[in-house]
Amino acid sequence: MSRAPAAPPRSVSVCVPTFQGAQFLGRQLDALRAQRLDVPWDLHVVDSGSTDGTLELLRRAAEDFPVPLSVRSIHPAEFDHGDTRNALAAESAGELLVFLTQDASPAGPDWLATLAANFADPAVGAAYCRNVPRPDAGLLARVFSEQDPGYAPGRRETRLPPPDEYAAMDAHARRLLYDFNDVASALRRSLWELHPFPRTSFGEDLLMSRALLEAGWTVVYDDAAVVEHSHDWSAAELRARAEVDGRFNAEWLGRTCVASRRDAAVLAERQLERDRAALVAAGRAGEELERELRRAGELRRATFEGMWQGGRDAGPPRGRSRVLERGDLHVLYVVHGFPPDTWAGTEVYTLGLAQEIRRRGHRVTVLTRVPGDGPEEEGGRPEFHLERAEFEGLPVWRMTHRIDHQSLRESYAHPRAEQVFRDVLDRERPDVVHFQHLLHFSADLPRIARERGIPTVVTCNDYWALCARVQLVRPDGVRCERNQGLGCLVCLKNKDPGRVPLVRDRAALARPAAALVRLGASVPTMPSVKLERIVRKRRVKLRRWIDAWDDLEARQPFVEGGYASADLQVAPSRFLRDRHLETGRFDPARFVYSDYGMRTDHVEGVERRPDPRGRVRFGYVGSLVWYKGVDVLVRAMARLAGLPAVLRIHGAFDPEADAYQAELAAAAGDNVEFRGRFDNDRLAEVYADLDVLVVPSVWFENSPITIHEAFVARTPVVTSDIGGMAELVPDGRWGLQFAAGDDAALAAVLRRFVDEPDLARTLGERCPPVKTLAENAREMEYRYRSLRTFAEADREGRG
Repeated sequence: MSRAPAAPPRSVSVCVPTFQGAQFLGRQLDALRAQRLDVPWDLHVVDSGSTDGTLELLRRAAEDFPVPLSVRSIHPAEFDHGDTRNALAAESAGELLVFLTQDASPAGPDWLATLAANFADPAVGAAYCRNVPRPDAGLLARVFSEQDPGYAPGRRETRLPPPDEYAAMDAHARRLLYDFNDVASALRRSLWELHPFPRTSFGEDLLMSRALLEAGWTVVYDDAAVVEHSHDWSAAELRARAEVDGRFNAEWLGRTCVASRRDAAVLAERQLERDRAALVAAGRAGEELERELRRAGELRRATFEGMWQGGRDAGPPRGRSRVLERGDLHVLYVVHGFPPDTWAGTEVYTLGLAQEIRRRGHRVTVLTRVPGDGPEEEGGRPEFHLERAEFEGLPVWRMTHRIDHQSLRESYAHPRAEQVFRDVLDRERPDVVHFQHLLHFSADLPRIARERGIPTVVTCNDYWALCARVQLVRPDGVRCERNQGLGCLVCLKNKDPGRVPLVRDRAALARPAAALVRLGASVPTMPSVKLERIVRKRRVKLRRWIDAWDDLEARQPFVEGGYASADLQVAPSRFLRDRHLETGRFDPARFVYSDYGMRTDHVEGVERRPDPRGRVRFGYVGSLVWYKGVDVLVRAMARLAGLPAVLRIHGAFDPEADAYQAELAAAAGDNVEFRGRFDNDRLAEVYADLDVLVVPSVWFENSPITIHEAFVARTPVVTSDIGGMAELVPDGRWGLQFAAGDDAALAAVLRRFVDEPDLARTLGERCPPVKTLAENAREMEYRYRSLRTFAEADREGRG
């Protein structure tokens, strides 16, 4: 590909990922304070849940740091070597991105200026620094570094060799060619936007270097830009790191580092000969020399055996990536419902994300399902009719589907829905497809996109991949920790849900009889025609059950396999991610935990009005359906009768038409108010009259939007102690938990707010910040682009 001319950077952002780095950061921050640079620069840090004082150290430093210093914390489950660096790049604005690890300290005040000066050459795409051992490094760390090219003197400017020469290079020579180390490195933002770091547990810098070189850019090793960096690893630490290295080389570079355990031993002995010479040159002799050699032997063997083990355990080869020619994308969102037809959480979130992605300069299209406008025979739209419309400026393909399935299989694998998807792909030719839900379509859609070389993302907004009823909760309110196998058939057929465990555990015993039915074993002659008719009728009914059994048995591998075939899975809660990973069908490296972004303008700046009667105002905001546990909350309020407390329930309320809502109305006392439906744009008014939000769901909610809204409104939350609810609201931090479904336990928690007048204010002041839709779109943008870099390389290879 041709390169656009690149200008010297006019601003710099230094990006540092941290975790338990307090012992190193003081020295690094002091060195950064001293930097002399003629262009504006700033410092960005993302910490992955440190508990050693790292965050506190950084926040103190930000108070008087000479340039802007931003600090953000993420959960350890969100960390990825590539993705976290992408997050740092996305939230910064410098034209030059400089990456530092927390344990690399600039060796002088001109380090940053020296590194940045490399980019005065328009051919330079990236540069990295020379490492030198830390002043307190051990002897063996110094000896080992002498043989590492990242510690060597001498400037190197690397460019891709001529095509014939490059094609003839073996995997080892190519690995040396790609050498690049983001312990301390720099990259043009314009290039990062066209090639974000790949998600990987190791080697994201080498993959970046390979792509830049193959795109015609120069990668510089600048030995004048020096950082102090070294490790005194133990043998166990070196082995673990070497295993990851060996696996990375095998999967991503097609390189076998160490072919056998015997080779590992030979290589270790060969290195020990060099170590002996280096130790003697350092003045070691006698017993001291032998002691150091024994330790060196342990470390060398651990390294080479780890590389051998990692290569042996490697998975299938990974694809190549390619620098994109342009940064704008066409993203197709697929979702089971969309405004104005439906306004539930997933639908509203998809709308908001699509609008933000469009604001970032990308083309966006939506494919959704709509119900029929009456029976087809009465003039309604034909089943699976496809028409293009527009909503709030977004082009929307609407597929008519009445969900009148002729079999259980059609609920998760529908050929006609698959054909509609193919038609939309043919017409739109998207760069990326993001599935917000596969319900009412087919779980095979990600595989169809993959066959066409289109990268895919699927957001797991609920448990549909694991549970045909979506929520992992039975009609009798019993939660399922995981899929119940063929026991799920009882639940789906609305039979006695208490029999689910029995059917699950004894399904194997019924298989022989089911096999006979499938084979069509004849009905024996009966003594009467009536009895024979009864038997045949029951046989037909049994056959339907067997067909449903077959469909259900096929469902889990098909649906989970469909989700797993997407290039990236996203879960808004760790709980939901863990439930999916427990199936063993998903690659943890491709399953991202990333919470929703949300609109905040409609609930920011709440001016809470005190209750004129001095009552504590508890609130519920949402749908009044049984699995939301509103009955638990109403019963809890009955236990608080006579106390200065009131419950205000906000949500559509029609007890004459809804049996569950009629039960709520009958159970509610004088301290419960049903406020009905409200306009979401007036949500701030709802929170102005609430002191505490209660989320009493009895199912494993993932990441309820209402909880995020409460955080924005600085409103404490009382929630069930299960699923993503408990994850969002740690007990005692900015809210309180109670045992799910236990109205007595909930009443005891609510009473605390009556007895402790300052509790609501204290907890509310601690509410954490929420991710905005704009921030969510920013991170999804680099994930889309990163996936596209691999699709482009694959297409180029096939072309």
